[in-house]
Amino acid sequence: MGWFTRDEPEEVVFEEVVDTDGTIWPAFTDDDGVLWIDVEEDVEVTINGAIVDGQIRGAEVDDHGRIWIDYD
Repeated sequence: MGWFTRDEPEEVVFEEVVDTDGTIWPAFTDDDGVLWIDVEEDVEVTINGAIVDGQIRGAEVDDHGRIWIDYD
């Protein structure tokens, strides 16, 4: 689950995010929309994309850990 950057938020399903180095990470959001990187080790990454329906969309994570996906 994630949020589109539009007037009315819509749910979008994604399973992976992309960091600024181009690395693809398995990921999910919890019920509060907070992004979690789904790996065993502790990592800190800067997200700039999410893979939705096989396409990489621009994305960012806000100060509360919520992912915002640019669907324009």
